[in-house]
Amino acid sequence: MFARNIKEALRGFPGALISRIEVITSPSAKYDGEGIGGLINIVTKKKVVGYNGTISSFSRTSDKLDNLSLNANAKFGKIGTSVFYNVGASRAVPQENINTTVPTVPTAFSKRTLAGDKRNSGNWNFGNAELSWELDTLNTVSVYTNIDSWSNRTVSDQTITTDFLNDPSLTSYYSLDNKSNNPGVNVGTDYIKKFRKNKEREFSLRFYGEFGKSESHLNSTQDNPGTDRFLMNNSNAVNNQYTFQADHSVSIKKAGKLEAGVKAILRRASSDFESLIKYDPMASYKFNPSNTDNFKYKQDVISIYSMFTFKIKKSNFRFGTRIENTSVDGNFITSNTLVKNNYLTVLPNIQFTNRMSEVITMVLSYNKRLSRPYIWDLNPFVFNNDSLNISFGNPHLGPQTIHSVSAQLRYGKGSTFGGVNVEGSYSDNKILEYAFFDPQTGITKNTSLNIGKEFQSSLNLNLNTKITPKWSLFVNGSLRYSTVTNNANKTQSNSGFGCNFYLNTAYRFTPKFSISSFLGLWKDPITIQTTYPFSTWYNIAVNYKILKDKLNISVRTVNYFEKTRDYRTIVKDPNFYTTNTNKQIRRGAVLSLTWNFGKLTENVSKKKGVNNDDLLTKPQAPSGN
Repeated sequence: MFARNIKEALRGFPGALISRIEVITSPSAKYDGEGIGGLINIVTKKKVVGYNGTISSFSRTSDKLDNLSLNANAKFGKIGTSVFYNVGASRAVPQENINTTVPTVPTAFSKRTLAGDKRNSGNWNFGNAELSWELDTLNTVSVYTNIDSWSNRTVSDQTITTDFLNDPSLTSYYSLDNKSNNPGVNVGTDYIKKFRKNKEREFSLRFYGEFGKSESHLNSTQDNPGTDRFLMNNSNAVNNQYTFQADHSVSIKKAGKLEAGVKAILRRASSDFESLIKYDPMASYKFNPSNTDNFKYKQDVISIYSMFTFKIKKSNFRFGTRIENTSVDGNFITSNTLVKNNYLTVLPNIQFTNRMSEVITMVLSYNKRLSRPYIWDLNPFVFNNDSLNISFGNPHLGPQTIHSVSAQLRYGKGSTFGGVNVEGSYSDNKILEYAFFDPQTGITKNTSLNIGKEFQSSLNLNLNTKITPKWSLFVNGSLRYSTVTNNANKTQSNSGFGCNFYLNTAYRFTPKFSISSFLGLWKDPITIQTTYPFSTWYNIAVNYKILKDKLNISVRTVNYFEKTRDYRTIVKDPNFYTTNTNKQIRRGAVLSLTWNFGKLTENVSKKKGVNNDDLLTKPQAPSGN
């Protein structure tokens, strides 16, 4: 699968290949320390030589987005190939944005409001190619490459209104033009060996190299009643990553299965950033030495793991441990500032599974996860486009660890699968974005800190069934309650709910004609200072196949009850209160065309690939479009 866009990769995957789909909700010690919410294992059918492909496109009116993708697979003898390519663009759509800050002590001002339009546009192209060669029945070699390029532009024009207790309000104007480009190329190879005497035994070697760049160029202007301010920020970053991995699994008769492996992730990154400033439109820009530097960064993660799985009657036991050593070496060359850190983390993983009946299974598990900050969290470059609202990375940021326990009941019978999962987690060094407000200057500073102590409990539900032979239903949801406390200030604490819920249903009237609908709900978990908005997505789609079922036409209407919606994020602190309201276009229509050609009932891909999921990621709500 192409990791940068799994949704499109799955969309192009032939359904005729699938034998069954397994959902693994508690990843074992084999996977990186952060773990993930779960794994989906797609088991494919027997080998049949042939070829197939898919060409698909869609256009969406709400954000003026156009997308085109190609997926092709071929298998002849012992050689298989697959190619995937996607290209798309979104044009600028105005969005109204209002940001208001009210300090508790109105020394610098009593209220400051930024209001105006923001327009985002972008284009992208990405793809991969793979060649697999079955040397014989026991040995397989795969080589593959990925390319991707993502460009974005944000343009905003806003009015700044500053109110005071005893003086007249001041009005200034703020404009911003930010362009960024992120090209990259990845290459990898896998070697998989099986053993004739023990069919369950497998040895694999994997290498994956990722080579990416990031360029950004920003211009901003503040037209103030007093002194104007003109700013240029330029940044050029290189992010390279090399992964080496070896895994060995052995089935031990009447005892179970033993798995072990080693993995090395070597990250090499650099960032050359500069800030130029002037206060007279006729003057020349001058360097801002406090915000100009060259940052070089190395992070090495060396991991070993071992896992033993065995069965007693109707119960399965899994005991695993992963040990990860992380070494960080950063150097700010101009300011001669060093960032060094080295830590060893032991990550146990335990799971107990009991088959209570033919259709009901109980699963109990415990695991410890680890998330590491990366260069974008550590880089101290100051985004000071708005002089009173700035943000920067924290070079001294450390990792966060999370302990979690869960209990699950699964039901599976025929075409119906359901599950109920109760989970609790705890972290005492959670990485959180934090805002500091200076009442004397009116400046808000935003950065990330290891200050969070979080207790979270969640209830997760999922159901996949066919109500009738023609009517299918998929439901997946999670309700979470979090309590977050500031370790640096125990009196600062916050609690609240977060959730995500997805419902997808489809009815097939005939083999050619069907109707489907989607509903999504989302709310990010609460943090010490921040409360996020509640969001919904919904659509109805009509699908029809023509030309001997080769061409599928889909017409969707999206969020049809709402023309626009205000998304309000609130940041509340003893020193200030900030609301940010973003008005987005909601109602839209989508036209999608998919052309299928060829015939192939074999999964061409033989690569195992690598999955580096140990870095901290920020949750994103899906579009549902």
